[in-house]
Amino acid sequence: MKKTLICVLSTLIGTALGTSVVACLIAKDIKKEREITNRFTSYYNLLNQWVMLKNEGKSLASYLLDNEYKSVAIYGMGEIGMRLYEELKETSIKIKYAIDKNADSLYSELDILTMDDELEEVDAIIVSVPYAFDEIAGNLRNRVNSKIISIEDIVFEL
Repeated sequence: MKKTLICVLSTLIGTALGTSVVACLIAKDIKKEREITNRFTSYYNLLNQWVMLKNEGKSLASYLLDNEYKSVAIYGMGEIGMRLYEELKETSIKIKYAIDKNADSLYSELDILTMDDELEEVDAIIVSVPYAFDEIAGNLRNRVNSKIISIEDIVFEL
């Protein structure tokens, strides 16, 4: 009887622990998926607003010039950073360089540096990675005296 009771209790405890571990793993996966969904939702909203501005004949260059940002650097050369570069390269805004943690594996006609490189002062560094703006801005503030602005701020203030 005692062996049976120990066996049943061990099975119940094992099942409870196993269920708890699986529940924690599922919760972790759900949190990660939610973060990815939120990231892409913010990208969608940003790009949708940007297209609406373009349809209204507004440009990001006008925002920069109105705020006296004549020389800029772009942080993040993913899709949004590349679209920003494409929009600004034929304007009077001087894009001096880009910053990206994957600088060694990226190709661009623009110089792409890492945070460890010497960063020339510019009027503004535009961060094209909205979901990580606070962290990136904090790191940049330790390296440069340039104004640091988010692409979201530009697009939603224009």
